[in-house]
Amino acid sequence: MLIRIVIAAVIAMLTQVAAAAEPGALPQHRAENLLAELINFESTADRPELIVAAVEATANRLLEAGFPSEDVHIVSPGDDKASLVVRYRGRGRGKPVLLMAHIDVVQAEPAGWSFPPFEFGKDDRWYYGRGTLDNKIGVVSIVANFIRLRQERYVPERDLVGMITGDEETDGLHADWLATKGRHLVDAPYALNSDGGGGLYDGDGKPSLFAVQNSEKLYQTFYVTATNSGGHSSVPRSDNAIYDLAAALRRLAEHEFPLRLDETSRTRLARTADVTPGELGRNMLAASRGDMDAANRVAQASPYLNSTLRTTCVATQLDGGHAENALPRSATATVNCRIYPGIEIDEVEATLADVITGETVVVKRAAAEWGPSMAPSPLLPEIMRPIEELSEAMWPGTPVIPVMSTGATDGLFLRRVGIPVYGVSAIFTTLDD
Repeated sequence: MLIRIVIAAVIAMLTQVAAAAEPGALPQHRAENLLAELINFESTADRPELIVAAVEATANRLLEAGFPSEDVHIVSPGDDKASLVVRYRGRGRGKPVLLMAHIDVVQAEPAGWSFPPFEFGKDDRWYYGRGTLDNKIGVVSIVANFIRLRQERYVPERDLVGMITGDEETDGLHADWLATKGRHLVDAPYALNSDGGGGLYDGDGKPSLFAVQNSEKLYQTFYVTATNSGGHSSVPRSDNAIYDLAAALRRLAEHEFPLRLDETSRTRLARTADVTPGELGRNMLAASRGDMDAANRVAQASPYLNSTLRTTCVATQLDGGHAENALPRSATATVNCRIYPGIEIDEVEATLADVITGETVVVKRAAAEWGPSMAPSPLLPEIMRPIEELSEAMWPGTPVIPVMSTGATDGLFLRRVGIPVYGVSAIFTTLDD
């Protein structure tokens, strides 16, 4: 019962930034100010000094609110970026609960945006700026509520630990370090990740589901290279490295990895079927019961649904030839794979080699791999039940659905060392978002 009470309190805490929308509410005002401050930092991989500045600004907010300096740790394990770990002291009646977010963001080309991406903006409905969703809002959810609870003199039964990383969008070295060498800072029986899950609005702007991310795909890149002896473009031949590569990529485009149905996908399909009208909903229900033909029809319904049911590999970059008047001696494609939980990288590499390798084409794994693949975090009643109860209280009738993220988060590094991770965000979006 203690575990459920603590989890319920933490989940409720993570919903406060989204839920406390009353104009002029002090906690909401404080959270909005912090979000505005963080959005204005261009905290991208090519501006590491601004990642550090954003982390330091966040730490200063906590110190100014009275958190002891020994409970606010800025770490920079092996690079020029920084991450933050803060501990909210409780009564010590059990192991801590770990809360996760990241403060770095993907670079944004201003020409592709209708507003400045690194300037905070808002109207009567939305916040604007890079990171208002992924994932500076998660940082604010943790930090603003830590400050609020401290000012209200709340003492939890367990310690609450906030882990805010500065390189999630790149190589995840900080999360890896914290999960291993820095384990003493973040050790916990489970973690709640604000960088996963969340709510979905339907076409009428009403909550339709609340997702809890308990698994994610593994990220792995491969290079597919065709080679040739070359020659002069004035004497073309049929054995052309670019043509060979194009043929190999066509075979990749036509290949589909096997469909997968596990506890997460079956539960998600069954619960999503209840709020999905028509034939798609019926196929989801049948697929949740093991009907692979129905699962295939679900996968064909949209690229997103397809990605939730199988490993995917797609060509993303091309590099070939050395002169406009010479036959190419080599041509290379970058192929990015998102591997279904529980599938090993070696298996995917072997499949790629079998499907697309020809006499002149080879597949090579990129050096930076995020393996091994991790099984989904179990759908524990002490985690899921309080989430379901709180969701029902805040958004009545909205089903709670476990999901697999088609992307990747810092959660994979925690799962790798045996800490189950659950993506829980109280931010609602639409499918178009």
